[in-house]
Amino acid sequence: GVFVLCQLTTAAGQELTESFIQDELARAQTDPDSEISLTINAPRDFVFAFLTRRVHEYVSDARGVEFDHGNAAQVGRLAAGSQRRILMANDEFLLQRFLVVEPPRSFAYFVDMERSTLSAPLAYSISRYQLTETAPETTQLEIAVVYQSSTRLLAFFVRRGFNNALERDFAAAADIIEADYQAAQ
Repeated sequence: GVFVLCQLTTAAGQELTESFIQDELARAQTDPDSEISLTINAPRDFVFAFLTRRVHEYVSDARGVEFDHGNAAQVGRLAAGSQRRILMANDEFLLQRFLVVEPPRSFAYFVDMERSTLSAPLAYSISRYQLTETAPETTQLEIAVVYQSSTRLLAFFVRRGFNNALERDFAAAADIIEADYQAAQ
């Protein structure tokens, strides 16, 4: 994939180099800070497309999504290096850079808090999604996330809030995906 040089520093003084981001992506598979698993009654292709392109339909307070594929490994389409901007109801945004895009099996992204305007007590987060088709119209979705609080003082509250948001948002996503898929049949 195409990598954009990224050297940011977290509140703890840790530099977010591309190497660090790749190490944290690997940690998302072996030792995530948060993880959930859901069964969704829709085909894997449908679920993958929904989760990558319609995030604003299930994330609390999101009102839209924009893409920039200018630095993507495959210019003009969703690929490693693509950026997704989630527009929030309060006119702030959250910027995510895709690290892995393997339709319809998996994708992963780095949340770039330095370039986002959304205020959150996070230094960074990396999310990895694995989709497995367990039956012709059933998908097992596994989401693993690594992140760091912007301060040690808030770490417990960030972990609790992050886990609650992850469960809430993806329970909503599963319901919306299933309803949309049924309506399309």
